[in-house]
Amino acid sequence: MFRKSKPQVAPPPAAPTIEEMLADLETFEIAQPTASTGNFGNSAAFEHALLTEPENLALETWWQVFDEYDQKVRKLEAMEGTLDTQKEKLLACKQNLEEKANHLRLGINKQQKLIKEVVEC
Repeated sequence: MFRKSKPQVAPPPAAPTIEEMLADLETFEIAQPTASTGNFGNSAAFEHALLTEPENLALETWWQVFDEYDQKVRKLEAMEGTLDTQKEKLLACKQNLEEKANHLRLGINKQQKLIKEVVEC
């Protein structure tokens, strides 16, 4: 009654050749960002322009924002690693202190028992 038909899908396009990729690479340009903020003298004016008029900012300004954000992310990752190592050190210190506290409690209890035995005699 119902027969499955083969899907009518066009074959996928052929992959580009190495020569075509190399030709594309020759036309590809990356504009290097500059370190200046352009027309914005201070960071408050720059942030205001970034939030209110993002379409008026130059491409190098966007690259600068990206680079600053990337640096902040790297600093946060480094800080996170440092905090993790500090946390491990603190946990090790806590465990060491708990062991010493238990040892002291046992010593105190032992001394109290010895004192009670001496007093009772």
